[in-house]
Amino acid sequence: MPSFYTPNLTENNENLIIRGDEFHHIKNVFRKQIGDEILLTNGSGILAKAEISEILKTEIAVNILSIKKLDISEQKIAIAFPFLKNKHDNLIVEKLTELGVKDFFPIITKRTIQKPKPIEKFEKITISAIKQCDNAFLPKVHQTVKFSHLFEILQDKNYQPIIALETEKEKLLFDAVSNQNLCIIIGPEGGFAEEEIAFIKEQNIPTFKLGNHVLRAETAAISAVSQLVSIYLKNNKNFY
Repeated sequence: MPSFYTPNLTENNENLIIRGDEFHHIKNVFRKQIGDEILLTNGSGILAKAEISEILKTEIAVNILSIKKLDISEQKIAIAFPFLKNKHDNLIVEKLTELGVKDFFPIITKRTIQKPKPIEKFEKITISAIKQCDNAFLPKVHQTVKFSHLFEILQDKNYQPIIALETEKEKLLFDAVSNQNLCIIIGPEGGFAEEEIAFIKEQNIPTFKLGNHVLRAETAAISAVSQLVSIYLKNNKNFY
């Protein structure tokens, strides 16, 4: 059952008023009625089951039936990705939100050809995605930065960068995993430029390969995060 995004939900709520887009979705899209049960997520670790008690012109009142509070996982996953053609960057944000990525860093690389888009568009995708998969944690979409500036930001956010690199011949993702929070960095169509690869090597940033085929950027992003989630789940069944 899809959930509805209610950021004002707390673990102490006994009832709640829902307005705006979620009111529209509940009443007009899903056509819920008084007495129907719905699921709510606040994007900050709380999932709730609620019963609709009143439907008015601009708002819906619900009674909270049960609340489940989840603790955010000790290890977090982030992704840094370039803007892609044909809305494939939207796909990255949607699918990786479903997989549990906590931070998105849109980047501009030497070979990025797609015009940057407002991060608000990505934020709407993350909200839609957590509702579809009952995700208790809404990821953060950060401001767009150039590739060369990304690493200072990752250090400030306590993320260890690891890079999917098509020129890497030996190391797999398993070889690059550490106990730190990890940010997987994906290159653009055409790969990283020579000077960017030189920078990666100079800074001793861990790199890995995803297979013996050349992958599209969105495929690489989804594949890498899926592998990393699998690694974390093996050590922690409650990884969210």
